[in-house]
Amino acid sequence: MKYLLSILLFMMVLPGMGQAGTFSGRPKQDHPNNKPNNKFNGQKQARMADRLTRLKMAKTAFITKQLDLTSVQNEKFWPVFNQYQDELLKAQIEKRLNNSSDQANGTDQLLKEAAIEQKILDIRKHYLVEFQKMLPPEKVSMIYKSEKQFNDELIKRFKEGKEEANN
Repeated sequence: MKYLLSILLFMMVLPGMGQAGTFSGRPKQDHPNNKPNNKFNGQKQARMADRLTRLKMAKTAFITKQLDLTSVQNEKFWPVFNQYQDELLKAQIEKRLNNSSDQANGTDQLLKEAAIEQKILDIRKHYLVEFQKMLPPEKVSMIYKSEKQFNDELIKRFKEGKEEANN
């Protein structure tokens, strides 16, 4: 389990790694790992996609256990939560791209950073309202706490794994 969580943390901390070029600012076709003659590229991307799937499953299981939803709540909650996660991920990728070394530094970059931060806040506010339509306030609060606990545990396990590798 520790190994799985370490892998999942790696995928959580570096989303999109399986998509070469995503955060480098270079087009995917120009990235060295996307050369047609690289026979292992497809396998690597499949492994990364599998790891991301396992991460999502572990997070779903963790949040499900923490929230203890009824079947009716469960049915309504997960489609909305998944949409929330997708929108957040897109904004986080946009933020990372804005901060890549290929972007010009200066006022435009800083203004775009602030706009992306506002976009993330707006997403969180929107889904706070959506979650409150289907769940009591205590459970809505638990969503955000559970996400934080899950991420903290993944980071802790990732750090432990790095320390073991360095020794």
